[in-house]
Amino acid sequence: MNLANLSALDEEGADPPALNEQPLPAWMRTTLVILAATALLFLWAGYVRSAITDQPPSLDSLAAMDFDPYWFGLAAQEVAVPLVLLFLFSRTPLFHRTVTGATGRRDRLLLALALLGITLLYFLSQYGLITVTRDQATLGVLMVFVAALLGGWPVGLSVGVLSAVAMGLVDYLSWMPDEPFDLRNFLEWQVLNNMPAMGLIWLGLSVGFVIRLIPRRRFHPWTVVGLGVLAQLIVALAVLLGWEDSSDYFSLLPTNLVVSTLAILAFVLMVRNVQDEAARRQVEATQLELARTSLALTQTKLALTQAELRALHAQINPHFFFNTLNTIRYFVRTDPSTARELLTRLSEIFQRTLSAGEFVPLQEEINHVEAYLALEKARLDDRLQVIWTNLAKDLLDHPVPTLILQPLVENAVIHGISPKPEGGTVHIVINRVGNELLLQVDDDGVGFDPGAVDEASAAADERPSIGLRNVDERLRMLYGDAYRLTMESTPGQGTRVILRIPLPPQSRE
Repeated sequence: MNLANLSALDEEGADPPALNEQPLPAWMRTTLVILAATALLFLWAGYVRSAITDQPPSLDSLAAMDFDPYWFGLAAQEVAVPLVLLFLFSRTPLFHRTVTGATGRRDRLLLALALLGITLLYFLSQYGLITVTRDQATLGVLMVFVAALLGGWPVGLSVGVLSAVAMGLVDYLSWMPDEPFDLRNFLEWQVLNNMPAMGLIWLGLSVGFVIRLIPRRRFHPWTVVGLGVLAQLIVALAVLLGWEDSSDYFSLLPTNLVVSTLAILAFVLMVRNVQDEAARRQVEATQLELARTSLALTQTKLALTQAELRALHAQINPHFFFNTLNTIRYFVRTDPSTARELLTRLSEIFQRTLSAGEFVPLQEEINHVEAYLALEKARLDDRLQVIWTNLAKDLLDHPVPTLILQPLVENAVIHGISPKPEGGTVHIVINRVGNELLLQVDDDGVGFDPGAVDEASAAADERPSIGLRNVDERLRMLYGDAYRLTMESTPGQGTRVILRIPLPPQSRE
């Protein structure tokens, strides 16, 4: 209402509107939308139950919950397709702009189209697997959750609607392939009365609004994982209320919670890698600006090193994750106990990568390397042999820079042993040498020509491994150039990498 209208009301003797009335805060409006959507989901579940049966809800379906290694292997195989596609998408400029908050209206439209395309490919691959295995393990949660996380409720709702229709269509075509297509029957029974499908629509809308309430923790790993688990449990409750017999759904629920949690965590780590890469580029630009303004060079290098350390903390190589997942899937069918052990090792690596500080005890660094080697040993089998020689067991509690040994071992396995057809041995030596702690990693892998690598690195203005570069720069930043990483290699014979850490006065004898 403008001032002219307000004056006219005063002249007519009407009470003017209260000028001190304030609209509801944005967070409260968002919360009301989430609650309304959730209430509508449960009301629809009640309607579906009343339309199908007059029996009250029962908890009998919960007894069907179980963790079957077969379903885990199948679910891992199904979810690998969207994860690979998301990884490829994460290398695009559009994805970089999305996760760094630099998108416009056109970018949001392109993001929706890209995620809708990935969702279609996911359900096509799922239909292809069903025609072979006659089984279906996943419930379509991953892509809807990712869409809401990246694009908010408009993109989440769009992918949720597509997923609901696609899920119903996959069921319809898979289990009634010879029946003529009946659109009305399909929409009624495979979509509208299909509570998991309706749950996907709710999930895309609600998660898209929830991220408005937590903008700073939008891509925080444990926040996102907790939100994903909570959303799936709410959908499960709606299924329990809406379906008379939901035992098939609940028999798959534990598997879906585990697989979707791992998949969501892997996706968030992709996002963190991209964000840290952008932060690193920004720090490099800041370094140039600081140099122009005559700020101390050491401050600039410290900022760059800290950005790279954050990147290393958040980095789980997606190829390593996919290879490990495939290895676990193999052992799920052949040796479930080994599969459980490998899952534990993978969980330890995720937990360490996300929570490690700047320094950790030497024993913790060793434990991290052992977990990594257990996964690589399961993948390479007899092609990888590991020898530990620890001559400094009195220094197991001594603090060392975090992730200082694992990149050396990873470099030996990936670049030394894996390319060698017959495999080889990685020898890890830990020793006290005078007033220094020595960490040495030897491998008898394919090796390389240091001169050729130096020329290629100089031409590209970079070193072969971001992990080794990070270790080298942190060592020199913490202890000076005298403690830089040293590497020796001979083609066909192997590689040796050595780092030294000075011991503090109280540890010297």
